[in-house]
Amino acid sequence: MDLRRTLVIRLAISFLLLILVFSGIWLIDLRKDALAEEIAASRLVDLLLAADGPNAQTEVAKVLRQGDLRHIEATLLHDGETAPAPKQSDWIARLGLSTGPSHDYRIPLGDRTLLIRPDPESEFREKLGASVQVLTMLLVFCMASLGLTWFAAHRALSPVKELEAGLLRLEVEENSARLPQFALREFTAIAGVVDRLAASLNRAREKQHLLTRQLMEVQDKERRELAAELHDEFGQSLAAISASAAYIERHAPETDPSVLIDCAREIGGESRRISGHVRQMLSSLRPYGIEDSGIGESLSELLAGWKARLPDWRIESRIDPLPSLPAPTGLALYRSLQEALTNCVRHSGADHIGVQCTLEGDWIRLSVVDNGNGNARLLSEQSGSGLLGLRERLTMIGGNLAIEDGELGGIVLIARVPAPIKAES
Repeated sequence: MDLRRTLVIRLAISFLLLILVFSGIWLIDLRKDALAEEIAASRLVDLLLAADGPNAQTEVAKVLRQGDLRHIEATLLHDGETAPAPKQSDWIARLGLSTGPSHDYRIPLGDRTLLIRPDPESEFREKLGASVQVLTMLLVFCMASLGLTWFAAHRALSPVKELEAGLLRLEVEENSARLPQFALREFTAIAGVVDRLAASLNRAREKQHLLTRQLMEVQDKERRELAAELHDEFGQSLAAISASAAYIERHAPETDPSVLIDCAREIGGESRRISGHVRQMLSSLRPYGIEDSGIGESLSELLAGWKARLPDWRIESRIDPLPSLPAPTGLALYRSLQEALTNCVRHSGADHIGVQCTLEGDWIRLSVVDNGNGNARLLSEQSGSGLLGLRERLTMIGGNLAIEDGELGGIVLIARVPAPIKAES
């Protein structure tokens, strides 16, 4: 059952019970009014019959003492006694309810007179009492309706507390919201969405933990490789330079100049080799010039390095003139190309790579296409630390990463980064 139907049914039942209660009260009041009217009519008939009897004065006085006359005023007057003024309360006049002059009816009873006149104030009092009763019942009905509506809504919305508790459990990194089975369809649907959200959140957390572990492993691996490279390459070159410098220092006075020249050449060669190696390492760690207008040159240099290392591969490229980029944006674009080329060489089984970097409106689009045997869906679902880190890097600078299947096979990796907004002149 859905929430709307539940609320309507509960409120309809509640209102029906209220109507039945007030209908009972109204019927009881109607019976009392009818009985009072019947008694008043009987008293009036008794009064008129008594006025025609042999002991009229005594019988009339007896009937008047019994009372219960409605809407008329009856009084026994002595001969010469002035009739009292008609009764009329001030509140009737202030409300503009005056009925005008009343007509007196006199019935002679020997030395006394029976005065009968209409009593409009009695009718006003009855109508006022009935109106107050109706208004009171209406007020009670409204208050009861509001209370029942609040109670029905409170009962219908009580599962919200369970939903809130489930979301709080997710907030403290529990694996499940642990929601109960709801009777209402709307809350069952919301619970299903919360469960799907919990599953998605768990997958995201697992990916985050995996990415953290992989990044730590990559960091340790890079540090080990850097240490080994410094030890192997720089250690050997520095040892050779040190040996040549020591030889020159000890034997310079008596050594043939040609030998000294060879030592100097060896020192220069090792120095140049170290310089080139340092430049290559710095380029892999953080390329120079990416935050200036040289991002295009940095991308071209990266491609030239790969072309030199892979002479058997066909690497085609098109790098359009690009505007100056902030350092994070330029580095993200550079790392996108670096990661795409690395994946092509290591995993795709391709021998042809096409690279395009173009300016498209407010975006810079980098696409890398290969003719390998990769699958975009599998690559997206089983992304390694490189692609996960790259996707996160692009997201941080407002960019995005897409992986698609190529038209002729292989993979198309598309990285888009925001281009700087041109200042209006």
